[in-house]
Amino acid sequence: MTDTARIIALWPRWTSSVGVMQRLQIQVRTQCRRCGALMRADLDDLVARYGASASLIDRQERCRMVACDGATFYLAARRHGEPWRILLDAATLRDGLSLCPPAHLAHGRPAPVANAPDLRGPGRR
Repeated sequence: MTDTARIIALWPRWTSSVGVMQRLQIQVRTQCRRCGALMRADLDDLVARYGASASLIDRQERCRMVACDGATFYLAARRHGEPWRILLDAATLRDGLSLCPPAHLAHGRPAPVANAPDLRGPGRR
């Protein structure tokens, strides 16, 4: 099975590309593995940078928090109030997520814990 076919088989269709996420108005965030900063991701910006056909699954970027050199991963929720899915499929990228600092919002406020048990990965719909 090709990588593309594997992604299609395991992930909901609404996570298939940045363009689909933009069209469906999916909520997207990044979370830093090092500092825990949780930030909104702008889908218009992501389409401009990577193209509409790009996937956020297994994509990492540098943290945008001042003085942090960590790597961020993407999370997505279909609608407000629904569970967030961690967009990591590769076992090597998922390893160590439990060691990440707790997610926090601006001004150091902790992220709501209501979604924590609901975080979903591949194969969990």
